[in-house]
Amino acid sequence: MKQLTTFCILLVITGIFLTGCDKNGVASEDSSVLYEDAAESISAAMGDESGGAMESFVDISAVAGESSGSRAFSKISGENSVMTVATPRVYDAATGWWTVTIDRSRTGIIVSASVQRVYQYQFQKNGVVQKDRITGTDTANTLKFKIVSGSGFFRNQRVHHNLTQLQGGWTATKIDNDTVVINSDTTFVRAGVDSIITRNMIRTFTHTTTMEFINIKALRYKPTLTGWRDNFHNAVSGTVNGTFNATITFERGTAYKERTINKTFTVDLAAGTGSLTINGGGKFGMDLHEGKRK
Repeated sequence: MKQLTTFCILLVITGIFLTGCDKNGVASEDSSVLYEDAAESISAAMGDESGGAMESFVDISAVAGESSGSRAFSKISGENSVMTVATPRVYDAATGWWTVTIDRSRTGIIVSASVQRVYQYQFQKNGVVQKDRITGTDTANTLKFKIVSGSGFFRNQRVHHNLTQLQGGWTATKIDNDTVVINSDTTFVRAGVDSIITRNMIRTFTHTTTMEFINIKALRYKPTLTGWRDNFHNAVSGTVNGTFNATITFERGTAYKERTINKTFTVDLAAGTGSLTINGGGKFGMDLHEGKRK
């Protein structure tokens, strides 16, 4: 009887020990990937191919460099052509704003995406609205540009992103020079649901990323430049301040856990990369073209 009692006690202790190891394993693992995943989502919110802010910056610089706008939104990238359909732009003489709808799609083995954007933009010279970039003898030196709405998805080998909200507005100055300077007019807001599957775990981020852009310098589009759009990110510099708020679910087998993250971050842009610092969560590299964490 004594031996049976001892055996039962040992069995209970062993069960508690194994249960504790499993819980600690999940906790340790979710802690180790939490900020990596946050960096992945922030990188997607910044990138060109992921439909992030960089894509809109390319479109801003394209419009700033071509008065007709007819081919400003065309795009070819990487292993695949990106099909771009731009509706005929419409001008509102009462407000001085152009409106255009962009629909881009990309299908590939590794990366696929669908991007829909409604843009509005307005040309100015010394604070005075004019219809086109070049109107008569006047060349605009300022471009107002805003996202009216956006939708779409993006998928690469790490992340499946579905966009639920997008908005933002910028002023681009010096558009009569080779280098334009872009600053936020309104906060850039990108909300969505990201699914990340690695390390035998599924993590789902329901998140909102907000960003303010300070003195972003980028090349203005010129029709004579070849491969301009694909190389745009290599000549971007400036500073980004933002916040990342998300609810995360972790799933591995029958283990399930929810966490939240609310962090501020900064990004220094230079030479085709972004240096991301999540306050209290470490530093990460960022691929501005593909929109992924390095």
